[in-house]
Amino acid sequence: MRKTMRRICMNMMLCTLACATMSAQGIKEQPVEKAETRLLESVVPKELPNAESMVINRDDYYGQVIEGYYHFDCVVSKDLTRKAKFYIPHGTVYNQPTVFVMVPSGEDPYLFLVQSGWKAVSDKELLSIVLMEDDGNGWGEDDVSYINELNIDVSYRPFFCAFSSSFYGVAYGPDASSSLMKHGMLNPKSWAGIALVGTDGVAADLVRQAQSTDSRVPGIKQSEVEMPVWIVSESRSEAVGRLIDFYRAANHSMLIPEQVEFADELYRPRRGGTDDNQWCANVLYSEKDWKTCLDAQFAEDVYRKAFQGVYRYPGDANGALRRNDDIFVRGFEKFEEKVPGGMKADGSDLYTREWYVYVGKRVDRTKAAPLVFVFHGAGGSGNEIADRSGWAQVADDRGLIIVMPTGSHIRKVREVSNIRTNELFRAMWNVSGATEERPSDLLFVRYLYQWMCEHYLIDQNKVYASGQSSGGMMSWACARDLGDIFVAVAPISANGTLTAVPVPDEDDPKVAIIGFIGELDTTFKGGFGGEAAHETIDYWTRRNGCVHGWDAYTYMDGGKNCTCKSDLFTNYVYENAQGVPMVRAVEVATKTHAIWPSECYVAWDECFSHFTKDKVSGKLFFDGKEVQ
Repeated sequence: MRKTMRRICMNMMLCTLACATMSAQGIKEQPVEKAETRLLESVVPKELPNAESMVINRDDYYGQVIEGYYHFDCVVSKDLTRKAKFYIPHGTVYNQPTVFVMVPSGEDPYLFLVQSGWKAVSDKELLSIVLMEDDGNGWGEDDVSYINELNIDVSYRPFFCAFSSSFYGVAYGPDASSSLMKHGMLNPKSWAGIALVGTDGVAADLVRQAQSTDSRVPGIKQSEVEMPVWIVSESRSEAVGRLIDFYRAANHSMLIPEQVEFADELYRPRRGGTDDNQWCANVLYSEKDWKTCLDAQFAEDVYRKAFQGVYRYPGDANGALRRNDDIFVRGFEKFEEKVPGGMKADGSDLYTREWYVYVGKRVDRTKAAPLVFVFHGAGGSGNEIADRSGWAQVADDRGLIIVMPTGSHIRKVREVSNIRTNELFRAMWNVSGATEERPSDLLFVRYLYQWMCEHYLIDQNKVYASGQSSGGMMSWACARDLGDIFVAVAPISANGTLTAVPVPDEDDPKVAIIGFIGELDTTFKGGFGGEAAHETIDYWTRRNGCVHGWDAYTYMDGGKNCTCKSDLFTNYVYENAQGVPMVRAVEVATKTHAIWPSECYVAWDECFSHFTKDKVSGKLFFDGKEVQ
């Protein structure tokens, strides 16, 4: 009976909102019955498009294909498929945050999307929303598998480009909160933050389980992984206090809470952490009936006060929690222009390409500054790589200008995790020539270099490149094919390009190399000991005139045969006859397929800053001395 009354109230409220909106837009108000019918018709979920039907829009090259409210089937197991819904607001772009909302049992997902305020917040902040639905029998412990599989599915970009580093979970009601709480405690890598709205707290045995079970990183317990959390309960019971204490311990929280308007208690983290893993997770507690939280103000507070700016980037196996403010508030600028793809000689194959530029805080704008190109990985984009990588921090501290372009994509059906989608939602780098449907990214980089020199005061003797994964392969390719531009490159999480390595010519420009591979990287297994790395290192040691080649060392053996070890970095240095370190390979302990800020600092401080190139003669210099 209460559910029925609640639905009636929700419908009446939505009708009122719809009528008010029409009136504000100058649309004649209709009778309530017709408005309600029209509203109910408008919330029938649409089916996702056919993967084969996707087309490339060169004028809106990075546009999201879907917009509105969609149905999605999540395959949990061979015999079980569960339902979910997507809401993608108008005007969203690649790699925006995604909020997973657990709908209370029995509620209509769309009506709850509106009632909870998340539709309004989504439209305002351009967030993607995933609505999780129970199986018709209420939420329970068995739903942990569903939550997990849905989280994985969305990370594979099913017709929209989601950024898994900013996945957040919100559960409403005791049962849903219990399911999300358990998933978050046992699978913390899945979330950059959670909100448990209406929780009854946590049982002592679940806490003991998390405290005694290793996380994905041996030696670190599940209870020691940071997690931003907002806890809402009717009373501060023993079980609720236990939950607050659990996350206060995980998040290195201060002992005394702050008194704030939007919550009863706010526990900020103490000072600590590293550039790679920051202490940045807040614990918030509100004592209230969860049903009073069903409004846009509370949803916006959860997003802005608990989630916004906190990301769980790839790092070690638990992910790396770091805080970064809005890039445009910090001073990033976005640019778009129609750029020739390189397939047609007359340059008429134009694509609307995008890039982001950031001028470091210490740059003297009256003097020419060094420039670093930063390339994102597959599925990434220019608006996420600088903060994720740490190059924005380096730019501030070392006085650099960085440019972060977004790669190209291909129209190709992609089947992954029981999903049939398309590579159009997974921008990456084309290190080869142009095709009928794909521009040349090497040509784009050359275009962008000229554009940067025309619009910013660039020291053309100090131009460098770095990138992760697909962006790392792009860095290798820039060194190989654009040596007239680049002085040095730092490929990360990539041990070579996807194309054949050529035979070096004595006239090829020298480009200094420093590359990084994580010892736990499953995408490039074997680190620098693999065949691709063998070919790549031999090519660069020959091209750069090094005394030794790949077989001078052994790899992935704990540093038994290396140049030196420093903390987590095992270094293999290849010098020329002058003793100049022209090629340096670095294996990073505990690191997965990721990029760390500490690597970016090493790349600049120990490689890039030492090398310059005379733009006119093409001669390379190390600490001011010509490299012979």
